Amino acid sequence: MFSFVKVIKYEIIRISYAALLFSKWLVFNDLYKPVQKCSSNSNCLTTVRLMKLLVIIHCVLPNANAQIGTWQTYFNYLNAKDLAIVEKNIYCVTENGFFYYDTVEKQTIKLSKIDGFTETGIAKIGYNSSLKTLVIAYQSGNIDLLTVNTKGEPFKIINIPLLKESSSIQGNKAINHIQFKDKIAYLAYDFGLVLLDIEKQDIRETYQNLGNNGSPITIYKSVFTPDSIYLSTSQGIRGAKFSSNVNLQFFGNWKTLINQNLLLSNFQNGIILGSNLGEIFTYQNGKYGNFIKFSGKIEDIELVNNQEYFIKTLNSANVLNSANLNINKITENKIQQPRQLKSELVGKYWIADYKNGLISNSEGTYKNYSPISLDTLYQIRRDSIVLDLEGNRWIRQGYFGGILVISPKNQRQFVSTGVGLGSLPSSNVKSLALDRDGEMWVGTDKGVVVFDNPSAVFSGKNFDAYTPVFERRRLLGNENVNSIAIDGGNRKWMGTKNGIFLFSPDGTELVINFTEKNTPLPTNEISYITAEPKTGEVYIRTPKGMISYRGTATEGSLKQDESVVKVFPNPVRPDFDGQIGIEGLVENAFVKITDVVGDLVYETRANGGTAIWNGRTLTGQRVETGIYLIFSGNKKGEETLVSRLAVVK
Repeated sequence: MFSFVKVIKYEIIRISYAALLFSKWLVFNDLYKPVQKCSSNSNCLTTVRLMKLLVIIHCVLPNANAQIGTWQTYFNYLNAKDLAIVEKNIYCVTENGFFYYDTVEKQTIKLSKIDGFTETGIAKIGYNSSLKTLVIAYQSGNIDLLTVNTKGEPFKIINIPLLKESSSIQGNKAINHIQFKDKIAYLAYDFGLVLLDIEKQDIRETYQNLGNNGSPITIYKSVFTPDSIYLSTSQGIRGAKFSSNVNLQFFGNWKTLINQNLLLSNFQNGIILGSNLGEIFTYQNGKYGNFIKFSGKIEDIELVNNQEYFIKTLNSANVLNSANLNINKITENKIQQPRQLKSELVGKYWIADYKNGLISNSEGTYKNYSPISLDTLYQIRRDSIVLDLEGNRWIRQGYFGGILVISPKNQRQFVSTGVGLGSLPSSNVKSLALDRDGEMWVGTDKGVVVFDNPSAVFSGKNFDAYTPVFERRRLLGNENVNSIAIDGGNRKWMGTKNGIFLFSPDGTELVINFTEKNTPLPTNEISYITAEPKTGEVYIRTPKGMISYRGTATEGSLKQDESVVKVFPNPVRPDFDGQIGIEGLVENAFVKITDVVGDLVYETRANGGTAIWNGRTLTGQRVETGIYLIFSGNKKGEETLVSRLAVVK
């Protein structure tokens, strides 16, 4: 006989299943909205976005848990350095972040490798409105082309890695400037000028050695007049006729206009020039004119609309009005280190400020439009002083080397590389971590060792650490192990200069190796890892910012309580192809999943208190639409129904 509680639970499942059928109806009626992303080999991946109607279903079905296997960034969005106005959106670049502000919906959307972009560390961006394409140039020389829809939202990403991978181009590959001429982007680099055909998504030509007598020169910027092209270079301002019958790859067709390092921009049918001494003047039809003296060192001059120029100095944003030749400083406390200014309307500005982020007066007074920066999380390391189960303090000695252990009675023992004194592989100890069995794991610049009985350091006997063996070798013996973290399943997360290695509890089995090539990690160099055993979230700090990963392990409970078990996502929709999480289980539980008639579909074992299922049978086939029952078994073999799961195929 069903109890009242069970009847209520049954009704909840029935309603959830009805909601699933409704979502399936939406699929059949094309109410999903596809957004394409393409890689360099033009193989498109389709990410399905639900329309707002599906929000109703999300609201009535509980699903608060972060999805297993998902990544999240925690970058700094205040040190802004470049921006572009893209239709109704404002795209902004920071040192390691990237986002856009939707001026219609009044919301900020963060972008990263998670969304399909190739790298972290953008140098410059530029927008070609006729082709609705944003050129994204990275510090490494890599290039992404982002096509947008009519609203300016991301649509498709094409990667062009040619410059990054080119062995013929040595030295700095970070871009200096992006200029558009029709369907071509002219990219200025230290090594020359690169012509990128945006429509064909390919590099057309590279101009190098354009200096006097064919000498190498740095190109800072390019601008066009109706019949000429001008370059700001390390040998001054150089110009050439822009015509189909002029070979711009030949240095002899370029002439020196002024043999000084000057700033450069467009001015009517000519150019406007600026010097480090604050002098601003124009050049048109072979004549100089409109001399203006600015009180300060000019760092850049950029045309921002038909009438105004951005005059950049170290700590101020100034606007030159070409109609009356007046220069006005923007007086606003939020503007302290301006790097870029864009404007479509006179008097309305969007400013990338290196200290205060994206700032604008588009709505009247100046406001900040950057996302909240959370890159300060976990700045204090937890692995410098670690307590063992006896309350002994294990302290990394840093510069002095080794480990100092202090007991609650103030006994002291130094742990070093000597036999009988700890037998560390190196005195350069990088990390300490106490696992769930009470063993002390030690990361050094020459691998990992383990103290299986940490309190033995005060026994007066040999307390040497042992070295775990993986694939018949010392565990990460050649790696600089900067950090070790223990998750809820007692697995070991090890951060090195070559990515992250996740090992089984005893270190003998590699679960996965995360690198910047197979994950959204901004770099392979890992500074610090923190694993939160209750939530399963793993926070990873790198020199290029912090990122987190929703792991597959959490702390298990001592006694199974059906009321705390969470299954997510639930329901599982047709477009979902990730890992289903079952959380809140007893420690290392055995899990069986059956259909409603009791046939076994899948079985596994939990990592701590979390088990995962890929939605497939033991033979690898995706399960059919229906309700599935989840049973959990403890060490005694006692089994109980803990939850139900709805699936739509």
